[in-house]
Amino acid sequence: MKKFDVSILTVSVLVLGLVVLGVSQAKESGDSTGAVVATIGNTNITQNQVYDEMKGNVGKEAMANIIATELIKLEGKAQGITVSDQELDKVINPVKEKLKTPEKFQEYLDEKGMDEKAFRERTRLLLQRDKLIEKAYPTTEKDITEYYEKNKEKLGGTLEQVRAQVEEKVKERNRRKNSKEWLDSMSKKYQVKVLDPALEAVPEKEE
Repeated sequence: MKKFDVSILTVSVLVLGLVVLGVSQAKESGDSTGAVVATIGNTNITQNQVYDEMKGNVGKEAMANIIATELIKLEGKAQGITVSDQELDKVINPVKEKLKTPEKFQEYLDEKGMDEKAFRERTRLLLQRDKLIEKAYPTTEKDITEYYEKNKEKLGGTLEQVRAQVEEKVKERNRRKNSKEWLDSMSKKYQVKVLDPALEAVPEKEE
């Protein structure tokens, strides 16, 4: 499966979802060409045309992100792993503080094409994913010690002095290393099947 991008629920994914909904509704109503969404002179542009174009350009990425989202939710529910509002605020509040004003924060949200509610839910999902991966591939004391020994000159302190920083770095590296394997295992567990070959991600080559 295509690697899960942190830009999940981007505008392109949302638009693709709306186009798919429009195509489904058109088919249900017996319209094989889809509703007209634009005109150029006497030429009509239909929802089906837009869907086919988007499917070829962003369809695989969108499908991979949608599947990953559902897998995270399903496994989070199965294991009882959630993200509290307090945990969410610990991540989002520093972003607000860095941007300094509500106006700057709104500009940040506008650039991402979402409102604050959507931004919080996306962040909650990513934190839930991180918890699930960390549980499946726990960081060990050996991992922490090895990272410190390799980077202690740059870190500039004893292990106990910089432990929090080292742990976060090691956890982040651990998540990146194991995210694809975790998603693949979840895909097998929940029997993911993409029925449209045009939307099925091409397997990534091993590096």
